[in-house]
Amino acid sequence: MARRGSSKVRRRARALSKNDRITRLPDGVIHHIFSFIDTRSVVRSSLLSQSWRNTWKSHPHLNFETGPSPDQASSSNFPKFAHRFLSKRDDVTELSTIDFRSNSITLRLLRKIVIYAMLHRSRKLKIEFLGDKQTRRGGFDSSLFRSRYLEHLVLSIDFGLKISPSLTWDFPALTTLTIKRVTFMLQLPNGDASRSIDLFSRFPNLKTLALDGCTLSNIHTFIIKSSELESLSLICINQSCEFVVSAPKLSSFTYNGIARFLLATKDLRSLKTVNFQTIYHRSIQGQPMFIELLINTFQQLCKAKSLTLNLDAVKLLSKFPELRERRNCPFTSLESLTLVSRHRLPKSLTAFASVFSII
Repeated sequence: MARRGSSKVRRRARALSKNDRITRLPDGVIHHIFSFIDTRSVVRSSLLSQSWRNTWKSHPHLNFETGPSPDQASSSNFPKFAHRFLSKRDDVTELSTIDFRSNSITLRLLRKIVIYAMLHRSRKLKIEFLGDKQTRRGGFDSSLFRSRYLEHLVLSIDFGLKISPSLTWDFPALTTLTIKRVTFMLQLPNGDASRSIDLFSRFPNLKTLALDGCTLSNIHTFIIKSSELESLSLICINQSCEFVVSAPKLSSFTYNGIARFLLATKDLRSLKTVNFQTIYHRSIQGQPMFIELLINTFQQLCKAKSLTLNLDAVKLLSKFPELRERRNCPFTSLESLTLVSRHRLPKSLTAFASVFSII
């Protein structure tokens, strides 16, 4: 009876195996399914099927993410898991995507992820530090960022990037670049060296560039030169330098930051949309320099057809009317003007009529 029962179990197991369509799915389909879950869950899924035992080692989409769930890596052991995973992954397999989000990231782990992505022909790399506390721990060698294959790069890290006047990143395939919370630390070989930085001129396919919450340290001129750039955003930049922009295909420009903004442009013949928002404070209302800078910025962006201003920018322009009267209307092709505010807009804008007349 025992022998007959065991044979019946084996027959049932074989029947179930034949009907197990998920196990017999092609590797490409399995990898597509795994792309929707985090990497830790991908590793755990290898226990579900004998044929999946090593699938995680060749998975082309890595999603490292910490979270509040106990099923996810805690902030204490998450870096250890990431180190172990990268060291055991199949080194021959190409890597399409790395998405790394954590509230615990060390300089050593950051360096390992970047080098791994560059060596394995990754097309998309996103590294995001989720912690709110500003730490500014150490400096990171930005010369490690070199790849012929990377197309999308997002860096949101609370680290410094060491740069030099001679440094130019080399990303011939990159189309989208977003950098947040990074401190660009210019290191000069000698005191007489130029403090001009041109990081993006070797990005022949770059179409979208966004700098958000970054600090530009020890830099006099920040050059953004790109033949294919279509969208440029400069948000909350801690800086005291001049921005030089040369982008013949630029159609959208966004600025949100301090009133002290120096801009020089060249060949913005395709510009269509400008969103300009600044911060007005009573401490600057008696300083005509800020009005001059704002008017000069608008003259650099004169080809825009659509303009969005915040109320603070209009308030700033309303000061020193004699400066406005000496300037011609900068926006000669303007078709629409939108006014926005963090708070409710005043019911009447007649006090700013003279400002609108010169725009």
